[in-house]
Amino acid sequence: MTTAAHPLIIPFFIPHAGCPYTCSFCNQRIITGVSFSLPDKKQITETIELWLQRSPARPAEVAFFGGSFSLLPAVIQRQLLATVEPFLTTGRIAGIRISTRPDALDQDELALLATHGVRTIEIGVQSLDDQVLLLAGRGHTANDSLQALRRVADAGFTVGAQLLPGLPGETPETAVQGVKEVIAGGAAFIRIYPVVVLEGTRLAKLYLSGLYTPPDLATGVLTAARMLHVALRTGVPVIRIGLQGDDGLSHKSGVVLAGCWHPALGQLVRGQLYHDLVIKLVANMSELDAPLQLFCAPRNLSEVQGHGKYNLKRWQQAGLTVNKLEADAQLGEQQIILKQLQNKVMGSLITDCIYEENFNA
Repeated sequence: MTTAAHPLIIPFFIPHAGCPYTCSFCNQRIITGVSFSLPDKKQITETIELWLQRSPARPAEVAFFGGSFSLLPAVIQRQLLATVEPFLTTGRIAGIRISTRPDALDQDELALLATHGVRTIEIGVQSLDDQVLLLAGRGHTANDSLQALRRVADAGFTVGAQLLPGLPGETPETAVQGVKEVIAGGAAFIRIYPVVVLEGTRLAKLYLSGLYTPPDLATGVLTAARMLHVALRTGVPVIRIGLQGDDGLSHKSGVVLAGCWHPALGQLVRGQLYHDLVIKLVANMSELDAPLQLFCAPRNLSEVQGHGKYNLKRWQQAGLTVNKLEADAQLGEQQIILKQLQNKVMGSLITDCIYEENFNA
């Protein structure tokens, strides 16, 4: 839902490296698909070269994901970052990004990262409800996250926030409020990871014992759509929705026990927004029983009709017949037009308040 060009991200996963906690939801070995090991100089260099050869025209960044990078011993941080520095010097790599915890970013650490080419820091905020954080075993507070966001932004880094709606104690309302607060705190981008229950986690034990019921797919999609809508209306990009789909992460494999999991979760969430926008616009049209014609920007055609044409089916079930769905190159990326007999109405995911609680987002 953005026209901005995305950089080529060359990822190195360091599952659980540096992190002193094991949160209730966390199984980094499953999420990343690799066991704990730090890449050596040869692995980093060869991987960067390979990715650059595959996409020579795209601006590229190196990312260290999956652990709390800034909690690694300083000597190891320097070793990993120094391996990338020759690529920075020649301009073949535009910058480095890391992911880490909000309580691992003091001024000394930020100075180290800035000196060695780190430009973007993603903070695992997860929630801005202290009770949710306590139940998850995060070991930090909501205020720690907000202070970290401001401190990192003030230090000149691009800062992002990762959020996990659906943890025990979280509600859709607190999850939506969390988006508003991280944006107000300085987050330049957001990742939304609706909670899934992975085998081998404390959440799995709670789920299997009947002490925790995670949001199902439909509930998780609606909450994520509300969160995405806040971000769209405030101009902050959501760069990822849902865990990366691969052969090792699915209900079928037994790895995902429950929760909001789908390999095309982002499309489902964006489709939910268009579904709800149409429902809202139709309520203001006079001929509710007449067939509808729906027009959208070409690149959003699949999202408007929904994954597997799910929106068309749901509109039909709601008594709305969309007998024409076409692309219109004159429309903006988040705009749609509905026509019905003599009625015509335009809507936008950005300017229309689809969900009343988001009006002041």
